Amino acid sequence: MRAAKGIVCGLACIAAMATPAYAAGEWVSVTKTDRTEVLANPASLGVSAASWVIVATRQNFTEPQPAAKKGKTFLSARNEYRVDCGSRRLAYREIDAYAERDLQGERVQKTKVGEKNLKWMDARTGTVFGEILDYACKNVPAASAAGAAP
Repeated sequence: MRAAKGIVCGLACIAAMATPAYAAGEWVSVTKTDRTEVLANPASLGVSAASWVIVATRQNFTEPQPAAKKGKTFLSARNEYRVDCGSRRLAYREIDAYAERDLQGERVQKTKVGEKNLKWMDARTGTVFGEILDYACKNVPAASAAGAAP
């Protein structure tokens, strides 16, 4: 009986490590325009090894967006950003684009960028990127933020 419990616990631990560090169903609206809505997952907030703030978002579009795959479009994307609060800039770390809203349907694009190859974008106040940055920088857990880049 004890061995069976150990195996079940071991399998549960392995499954937990294989899933993202945050719950997929918990999203908070960050910004909404006439073309898009961005929601963030509060449980995704943290700090990367390179001391950038991390935030995962779900973005829904009102019109289909062109995907990297020829002839494919998407209506939603799960994005993971690295955020530099002090310089008001952010960079995509991961992008998963889906044919339907709310991360549903066929995944039509998957992109992952290494920490050393991030392409930084300005996140001016009042823009979608600015709203994402403001949310991430204001809500990163204090224990995580202690080592974050200024």
